[in-house]
Amino acid sequence: MGIPFVRSFAEAEPYHQEEPGEATFHWLLKKDEVPGLQMGRVELKGPIHKTPAVHEDFHQTYLLLSGSATIYLDDQQESVTAPAVVVIPKNTRHSVQVPQGAALSYVFVNQLR
Repeated sequence: MGIPFVRSFAEAEPYHQEEPGEATFHWLLKKDEVPGLQMGRVELKGPIHKTPAVHEDFHQTYLLLSGSATIYLDDQQESVTAPAVVVIPKNTRHSVQVPQGAALSYVFVNQLR
């Protein structure tokens, strides 16, 4: 059984992920802090088209906090504006594009089981 805690976004540990533009990343919940979950916060400033990814081991959900972007899910694309939720099942190729002068802030939740 885990130990309850509170962590502000300001206390979240930064991590680096190579991207072709301005992006910042912070861990809200690292792997194994809460069984089966992992969470992070992402800030993107346009122009940026985040590197496409595919996750074989987990489902991912984005909770869009502020801003707007184009979300690419396999062969589909959709314009989104926060607040919104984006569901990304395992094995779905996905990326995010933020245009010049725009920004996007979101929390990702990885369901590891």
